[in-house]
Amino acid sequence: MSDTVITSPESSSQPAPVRPKNRKRDQWIAFWLVPIFFNIFGIVFVPLSWMMPPRPPNSPTPAIVEFMQSHNLLIACAVLTLCFGLAPVSNAVYLIQIKRMSVSPVFRYSVMVGSMTGAIVGMLFPLFCFGIGAFRSGYDSSTLRMLYDFGYLAFIGSLGCFCVMWMAFGLAIILDTNNVLPKWLGYYTVWQYVSELIVAPVWISKSGPFAWNGLMTFWFAMALYVSWQIIVYVCIYRAIKNQRDDTLENAWLYDKPVPSDPRSKAIA
Repeated sequence: MSDTVITSPESSSQPAPVRPKNRKRDQWIAFWLVPIFFNIFGIVFVPLSWMMPPRPPNSPTPAIVEFMQSHNLLIACAVLTLCFGLAPVSNAVYLIQIKRMSVSPVFRYSVMVGSMTGAIVGMLFPLFCFGIGAFRSGYDSSTLRMLYDFGYLAFIGSLGCFCVMWMAFGLAIILDTNNVLPKWLGYYTVWQYVSELIVAPVWISKSGPFAWNGLMTFWFAMALYVSWQIIVYVCIYRAIKNQRDDTLENAWLYDKPVPSDPRSKAIA
């Protein structure tokens, strides 16, 4: 007698697993949130509050008091508080690409911890310093001047965590044998990191090219960083686009077979 498989009607009506057309939708959502975050970040720091370009370290006390008690600073801090959570999304775009590389997890963890530290000192500290100064009108001029220095030195003079972060990112690209990102981007990243070391003198200089608003420590470093950041995201865009669907971490969720119905019976 030939073998016959009898399946219950209930199991035959079980729907097939949903296989989305775009399996990289989660990566694309994270990717496109990054320019949204940086645009909000730029609006908050430039036209809304005029924290950037940086005001001079040797500004007269009346000018510092007027700036620190500006009502626009409170609005800027409120907006920044709402979008602060997008910073980890931008860092996740880097981390998912490093995870695809044939390098030690230490590179991924270095970028992750460096980005966390950088978000605290480079965004959270200035947010509270400038926000606290504008929150209450009763602070004396010496307190406002201290918050003024704290905010700018935290934003511009805290590049140590970023140096470790970008060095790990650049070395990961150079050592990777999977060619997730182009090798030249790794060397460019390492060079960009070295150029950020010129910001260290902001803790010493109060005027000139090495002050926190100087030609070298702000304008030159910012021009390098912005151009590098644009190039990085173009390369990440291509890396996401060129990644095969079967190499996605969640590919097995889409390709696994429909589980059999326990009520099905095989009768010989």
